[in-house]
Amino acid sequence: MAEDHPSDHRPEQAPSLNNHIVQGKGDTLEAEMGLETTSKDPAPPATAPSYPSPLKQAILVIALLLATFIVGLDTSVIATAIPTITKEFHSIDQVGWYGSAFLMCLAMFQGVWSKAYKYFPQKTVFLCCIFTFEVGSLVVALAPNSVAVIAGRAVQGLGGAGLTSGCYIIAALIMQPSRLSIVMGLFGAIWTCVSVLGPVLGGVFTQDLTWRWCFWINLPIGAATFLIILFLFTTPSHSHSVTAPSWRKYPREFDALGVALGLGAWICLLLVLQDGGVKHAWNSSFSIGLLVGFWLFVIAFVVAEWIQGDAATIPKRLLKSRTIAACAVYSFVSNAGGVSRTYTLPIYFQAVQGVSPSDSGVRTIPSVLSFSLATFSCAILLGKVGYYQPFLWAGGILITIGSGLYYTLDPSSSAGHWIGYQVIAGVGQGIVIQLPAMVAQRVSTRQDLSVTVGIMMFAQFVGGGFGVSAGQAILNNRLVDTLPVGNSVVTPAHVLAAGATGLRQAFPNPRDLAAVVASYMIGLRDAWVFTTAMSGAAFLTAFAAEWRSINEPVPDTKPPVETPSAPEEVKA
Repeated sequence: MAEDHPSDHRPEQAPSLNNHIVQGKGDTLEAEMGLETTSKDPAPPATAPSYPSPLKQAILVIALLLATFIVGLDTSVIATAIPTITKEFHSIDQVGWYGSAFLMCLAMFQGVWSKAYKYFPQKTVFLCCIFTFEVGSLVVALAPNSVAVIAGRAVQGLGGAGLTSGCYIIAALIMQPSRLSIVMGLFGAIWTCVSVLGPVLGGVFTQDLTWRWCFWINLPIGAATFLIILFLFTTPSHSHSVTAPSWRKYPREFDALGVALGLGAWICLLLVLQDGGVKHAWNSSFSIGLLVGFWLFVIAFVVAEWIQGDAATIPKRLLKSRTIAACAVYSFVSNAGGVSRTYTLPIYFQAVQGVSPSDSGVRTIPSVLSFSLATFSCAILLGKVGYYQPFLWAGGILITIGSGLYYTLDPSSSAGHWIGYQVIAGVGQGIVIQLPAMVAQRVSTRQDLSVTVGIMMFAQFVGGGFGVSAGQAILNNRLVDTLPVGNSVVTPAHVLAAGATGLRQAFPNPRDLAAVVASYMIGLRDAWVFTTAMSGAAFLTAFAAEWRSINEPVPDTKPPVETPSAPEEVKA
């Protein structure tokens, strides 16, 4: 079977894929730094990589886990605080932007920060990311109006984009390859836990303190992370460095055009999914115009990325690697289904079964536990087994079965049903949540590591944002379409205004309530059809990845730099 990697050449034998940052014993210092050598004489052996002491490693890993915690928390903590925020600022029409502004920037600036980690000292870049995230948190915590909340969330996403990829990159620099998969598993476990528990914590803050504490909490945690990295982390000598381009080349090198076009496409899609079929008919000029604009932005984005070569957010050279491309698609579709499932299950508990937000959070504990245990176990088993393809298959099968079982839920489903279904889907999602990024890093060359991580994070967050928007659009449209006609009490406006937690108070008449609950159930089931389809697509995508063990050696040479005018070489 042909090797599947983004390099154009097949150099001498390289070390284990586990060691995707550190150069092997037989490599030269020039090769380690990505430099050419014309000498035919054997070069002296490179200096062995040095790692921090075990105590310093542990403290640095804690700092990285804290950074993962605050970014993961902010993906969902605002969900239960939104009703209170809209009541304070009278901004019901801007609800969608409180979450999407964060996710949008979290996804679109992955490539920018990945390039920054490539060209500049990792320590400096990571500290800038923490500072940016903290500034955004402070803006939201002190926000005097809704616009400030949205702006602060966007700044949070900008900084968070660099923290997510930075945690992986710094972990790879400070940890021995044999221990790295365990740390990656911890990242996944922390992210999964706080993402699912975020709404519960948000409800506690909102009810017992103030919704602003959803963001005040980031300041001390971020400050601790900042200080630990500032005083304990030193960019190691075995870190690959590339000379930064001149400032005149920054717009192209950091793909400013691609980011702008991507943001334009994202905004058009979010607007049409948020209002299409609810505030505006799908055949209205509003919806049609946004859909046309979305596709125009997408086409322009693809063309721009293709022309810019290695300067693009998503370099086409890397996507020619079968495994990297498959992992990116796998990450997108699996997270689209997983995040949509995470957001719709609490609606089932609150709107259909009538439990409180806090009780709804308690009922999602099976998801939290199964997610976390599966994520950590997968990281350990992958390091022992080596072959990642069975894990991709298993995760895809489990999330597809779990999502399909969600479709069978009804208002009278017992605890045994929704607990069991959560465990099945949770184990599957725990397997797939970090697996694409882990695999893609192992088949990537050292020089491409930061960019590869950025591509996987981009796919993950774009997929999650799309899943939330699409799932909510399906639910809202089916909810509105299936409400009884001619009932002056049960109207779309009244139902949407009541929200999932206020149905029993808004519709005290049992007959009216039953009609609303039935419509919610139809909308939820159709949304779960979407999650099942996305999960099934993940399973099928797994077959596109090459069958390979992460413990096999791969070539690790500096790839040729593409330019827009350079002819494209044919890869083997």
